[in-house]
Amino acid sequence: MSKTILEMDNVTIRFGGLTAVDSVDMKIEEGTIRALIGPNGAGKSTIFNLITGIYPPSSGEIRFRGTLINGYKPHLITELGIARTFQNIRLFSEMTVLDNVKIGRHCRTKAGFLGALLRGPGVKAEERAITEESMEALKILELDHKADELAKNLPYGEQRRLEIARAMASNPKLILLDEPAAGMNPQEKQTLMSMIRKIQDKGLTIFLVEHDMKFVMNLSDRIMVLDYGRKIAAGSPAEIKSNPAVIAAYLGKEVG
Repeated sequence: MSKTILEMDNVTIRFGGLTAVDSVDMKIEEGTIRALIGPNGAGKSTIFNLITGIYPPSSGEIRFRGTLINGYKPHLITELGIARTFQNIRLFSEMTVLDNVKIGRHCRTKAGFLGALLRGPGVKAEERAITEESMEALKILELDHKADELAKNLPYGEQRRLEIARAMASNPKLILLDEPAAGMNPQEKQTLMSMIRKIQDKGLTIFLVEHDMKFVMNLSDRIMVLDYGRKIAAGSPAEIKSNPAVIAAYLGKEVG
């Protein structure tokens, strides 16, 4: 039986008089691909922001590998083993593809300021290891042949994949992908789907928000659905596809 890697227990967040996420319960098992879907404004990105420490919950508990992470700062959550991408691409456009990924590895480095300044054998060995691990992440996302190109020169779909490679470089156990297929054409989406499965094969757990239902249904092991901040359904792709509450939320009308 798979272990639970992330658990949300009755999690709520309020912004003034607005309840953005309302009493959400969720469990994600290790090694799975979990999707979070819902209409615009349902609270999907807010869930990601709660998990990664951008917002603390107003109430409820969030646990990662058994550790209560309520109130943890984002850099501490990254160190624990959670990485993420964002809806809007956030690359260092004037840096190379490889250097963008190496930045993602920064949280795992051991050399301090003095060590980096003196550049002793230990520091040099660590730099070699960082480069090798970054190239491995680029290889999985099929970008290793573009390691020396500037990030700004990559096509849009490859920039999306570069963000995922950078997230992988932090050596996470759980990766949160916020609309990874947004703006991609059908072929790019099919390629990305194959790459996400490769990431899963490496033993990582993936939690994604995505609007493309075909992408979600073909990729996910289980799906959770939000509407107005509340969980209205959770289950397999087949169960979600035929759930009347989900259909009503997307069509905006009652389903008989």
